[in-house]
Amino acid sequence: MIRIERLPEPASFDEEVRSPGNAWLAQHPDAQPEAMPTLWRPMAHHVADAFKNRCGYSAMWTRRGTVDHYLSRSTHPEKAYEWDNYRFASGEMNSRKGTWNDRVLDPFEIEDGWFEILLPSLELVMVEERIPINQRDRACFTLKKLRLQDDDAILEQRQSWYDEFLNGEVTLSWLARKAPLIGRAVQRRLEDLDPATIADEQTHWRWFLEEDLTLKGLRRRAPRLAEAVDMALRRPDRRRVRG
Repeated sequence: MIRIERLPEPASFDEEVRSPGNAWLAQHPDAQPEAMPTLWRPMAHHVADAFKNRCGYSAMWTRRGTVDHYLSRSTHPEKAYEWDNYRFASGEMNSRKGTWNDRVLDPFEIEDGWFEILLPSLELVMVEERIPINQRDRACFTLKKLRLQDDDAILEQRQSWYDEFLNGEVTLSWLARKAPLIGRAVQRRLEDLDPATIADEQTHWRWFLEEDLTLKGLRRRAPRLAEAVDMALRRPDRRRVRG
């Protein structure tokens, strides 16, 4: 998970969603969640924009994102048509979250740096010293209930993004936009490179970090530097996922 900044409520939200939705609820006070009109769906692209089309829980770009009711419709029907209750999530994460509500960390409330990806395993860990004491139990609960640490399905997703980068199909900046936790993990590894390795390749290094030079391109233009990058990315992380 990464920090997400809220976007203002769309100008037409009250007229198109909140007012008709709450009017319907007033007429159907005992309605089941599946019976509620899905008036939020036309607003899904606004929610996706706030999250840059990345799932708020897995922190990876998804083409099949859904509107997650952070406080679920079954337990909090009064929040079904409220903009501040919407999060963007993959269908899988939305399903896993279910009705756990605010026992799961809110993407709008966490801070960057609370979670990190380990390389090369791509497991997710909590960085406890960065998480406020009163949030650590929720953070642990979130990882376990959403199976974000090392679940096979989510590791496969992470691996597909990472492989595109390793194979030179995409740039580091592209990876950081689509799967920011993986991009940051790569960037942390690169910070440990010996400055002497970079000294004679400053231009290529800048292109690789900030512009359109892929790892494949770096291997062709600056093979010694690329070899150092490859070695840094292969080095196992000493940390382990907490059971």
